[in-house]
Amino acid sequence: MLRAIVILVAGGLLPSWLWAQGLKVTGTWQIRSERWEFFNFPSTDNAYDFLGSLITVSLGKQNEREKWHVEIAHATFLGLPQNASVPSLGALYRLFNREKEGSLFLRQFFWQRRSSKGIWVQIGRFKFGDGTERPPQNETLLWLRQNRVQERLIGSFESTLIGRSFDGIQVNNERPDRTFTFALLRPTRGIFDLKGSDQLSKVTTVYASWTFSPDPQTDARVFALYYRDSRKPPQVVKLDNRPLTIRQADSEPISILTLGGHILRALPDNRGQTDFLAWGAWQFGDWGQLKHRAFAISTEFGHQWENKCRPWLRLGASLSTGDGNPNDAYHRTFFQILPSPSQHALPPIFNLMNSRTLFAQLKFQPSRKVDLQLETHRVWLSRKADFWYSGAGAFNNSHFGFFGLRGGERQVLDMIGLTLDYQADPSTAWSLYLARIWGRGVVRANFTSNSATYAYLHAMHRW
Repeated sequence: MLRAIVILVAGGLLPSWLWAQGLKVTGTWQIRSERWEFFNFPSTDNAYDFLGSLITVSLGKQNEREKWHVEIAHATFLGLPQNASVPSLGALYRLFNREKEGSLFLRQFFWQRRSSKGIWVQIGRFKFGDGTERPPQNETLLWLRQNRVQERLIGSFESTLIGRSFDGIQVNNERPDRTFTFALLRPTRGIFDLKGSDQLSKVTTVYASWTFSPDPQTDARVFALYYRDSRKPPQVVKLDNRPLTIRQADSEPISILTLGGHILRALPDNRGQTDFLAWGAWQFGDWGQLKHRAFAISTEFGHQWENKCRPWLRLGASLSTGDGNPNDAYHRTFFQILPSPSQHALPPIFNLMNSRTLFAQLKFQPSRKVDLQLETHRVWLSRKADFWYSGAGAFNNSHFGFFGLRGGERQVLDMIGLTLDYQADPSTAWSLYLARIWGRGVVRANFTSNSATYAYLHAMHRW
């Protein structure tokens, strides 16, 4: 009893003492309950529930010129399925962690310094996402950037609770009308692997961007991204549509340069506001022993009415190239690198690789604390000789990072999803998500059923 009292007293006094020293202690606790009724497969149990928890504690100090920050995370999963099918999340957590259900790891540890000339440098381990630089001031453009653009190619993938961080250096040169960003990064383990402290030393990315706003209604960016992955078989085998024996013998690195950009526009009128989004990326380089040539494009538009619930209707389409010939000298599947796919697809069972998608979205704000969003997606394969891809990119040294199921058909699935977000107070938020999925030709070729359901209830508290 005395020990408990001492711990409670210390726990109450320590943050106050640290605050007095100029140090700031913050934390978060996230809890998520998930329900999967995935497509059936012989000898598997694809109907299951599990619980995930993530606790983070951060310590930092900041003044006008300098900042340092340390963040420790503890992730736990309870009730993971023993015999479920990839790519459902419970199956992935079990596959890469076996019986291990929790771990403590270093999530962030960085130092940052700003100069009086608008240049700041950040060194260490930190979160990073492409498209997060220079957030727009316009509310509509900011929502589009955060929810439809950023982290398409590099992201922390925090929707899995474990997430990923990056070790490296980031430099920003900020001006009133533009920002130049440069980053040299290596990802950590994580995403589905609980050993989140380790660095993937054979995976390197270099990112540079110029982000600017020609006028208050426009947000634009051009970027270049270099990716190199020198992990080799037998530990890591590339994922593409060549025969497995050929891929197992390919020990040459992946070396790809991606050039791209985005533009967002929000134009007010007498009934509300119309928005437009365009994003594109072109890739060339080497895919092991093959030459790599690929591209992906997305376009979206919407209209938001200015009334009590602020209804916002959006429509969009995306296209990413696939590989139609596994026997030639080229790899033509667009490579999504290290993304946060959940920004664009919930549940994360498809991505921007060998895919064509149409989507419609209707968003409401019934009150200041409540957001309601309804989305529907239709997904095809660009090339039926290629795979149906999912995943988040490199996350350990024993798996390539993406998952592929055989194609053979063009239609993949139709999906409808409902999201309800509730901001209870400035420190506490709740989110409910429900999705129903109807499998088409590709799903039927890989599973014995063609319907699936996914749901979660997520709560987060900050202090």
